[in-house]
Amino acid sequence: MLNFFQQRRHSFAKLGNWGRQSVRNLSQAADALAAYGITPEVLGRLKTFLQAKDSRELYHANPRRIADRLQLSEQQTLRLLVFALKEGIVALNWDIRCDRCGGVDFNIKGLSELHTHYTCPGCRQSALTDADRAVRVTFSIDDRLRQLDLSADDSEFREKIDAQYGVVSGHRLLTLQTFRNLFPRETIPPNESLIVRRVAILFTDLAGSTALYSRRGDTGAYSLVRHHFDHLFTVVDECNGVVVKTIGDAIMAAFTEPTDALQAGIIMHQQLAQLNQQLQLPPEDELILKIGIEVGPCISVNLNGRPDYFGTTVNTAARVQATSHGNDIAVTGTFLEDPNAAALVKDYLGQPSQLQLKGIDEPVVVYHLHPTGILI
Repeated sequence: MLNFFQQRRHSFAKLGNWGRQSVRNLSQAADALAAYGITPEVLGRLKTFLQAKDSRELYHANPRRIADRLQLSEQQTLRLLVFALKEGIVALNWDIRCDRCGGVDFNIKGLSELHTHYTCPGCRQSALTDADRAVRVTFSIDDRLRQLDLSADDSEFREKIDAQYGVVSGHRLLTLQTFRNLFPRETIPPNESLIVRRVAILFTDLAGSTALYSRRGDTGAYSLVRHHFDHLFTVVDECNGVVVKTIGDAIMAAFTEPTDALQAGIIMHQQLAQLNQQLQLPPEDELILKIGIEVGPCISVNLNGRPDYFGTTVNTAARVQATSHGNDIAVTGTFLEDPNAAALVKDYLGQPSQLQLKGIDEPVVVYHLHPTGILI
């Protein structure tokens, strides 16, 4: 059995009874989610879930369990829960599990309380804070809407649920664009960092953008660049990623799954080809993307008040993108070691090149994929 170390942040009621007024208040609060585009059907299922008789379902609840109950995907559920967090319907918990004693620490109240090093309050082991393996996110119903009874805090129940569904890592929520958009100030402290065991980093750039500005003028060229940004941002979000930042005409995006990054790259090319046709651009002004992707470990930091990533994986992704010729996706041999990513493009792999990339000590195996004809 897991031991849980916590200062009780949740206000527990002595009795589990709650009246009609509480049900009415909860229902009215949930109705506010319609403004975010949540359908009446999903709202109905959410209300039923939040009124569950078993209060254990509503205290440090596993998002994957909630997804099962609401009949939604993990991505849809996380978005819904972030909307609910914004409306004060649920509370977000950043729980940390100690890999030595198995205890779960409920004391962390937000990202601002996560630091580079973490010391378990149970066994006193100190280690680097791991956003993938140690930090996990859970949600509890806001006690202003419903006070749970003491039976809600059942560590054996949570352990069983986690074993059945797996957990949602803290890093997964950090790569949710909806969370970044609604809570831009939710970051770790400056000068602190979190370990990320695996992240797929995608860089894009527009080929020939300098000449485009020269031909079209600043206003005309920037209008096209904004069109292209709108498409890329949407694609990243729909492929379960997050736009970390823009750099001139380029973007940097992060994904927890390599296949999501690869699918995003493919769809980006497809959408820009459609955009070129819609705008009836002459060949010399067509928007041509150069894309590079790498996967591996790095650190998550707070740079200028925004989450960012640093490390060799990020540097390699940027250098690999620079080898792109346009209308292709440059990936490393390391990236294609992921079996799902390799399966997606196995029929479209050309001959690899072994390249000496600037700032990278060892030669890197690079493949250039041409997404035309790749089905996703």
